[in-house]
Amino acid sequence: MELNDMDKEYSKDFDAGRRNRVITSYYKYGPAKKNFGEGRVDALKTAELCIEAFKKDHNTEHLMDAANYLMFRYMYPLPGEFFKSTDSSGSVGTVGTPYNMERDW
Repeated sequence: MELNDMDKEYSKDFDAGRRNRVITSYYKYGPAKKNFGEGRVDALKTAELCIEAFKKDHNTEHLMDAANYLMFRYMYPLPGEFFKSTDSSGSVGTVGTPYNMERDW
């Protein structure tokens, strides 16, 4: 893969939009540490609401919001939650067939 192709594999615009929304939310709702770290807001359920809203109105801003709520859940996990890097055997897989799985190597 050429380096220029990576611009099609990752969205800096998406990250910038998420960051802008986090900044706005800080002033609107307060610190993430208070809201998620102290259990005031359920990040996972709120992310699910954002995804449902996207399915109804197709506004991709909801996807940015969902990603932020998932990030907060990662930053402020509930008791018993942890991060463990996995290989393909630990992956949940995909819905659909990825391009490289169709190719004959």
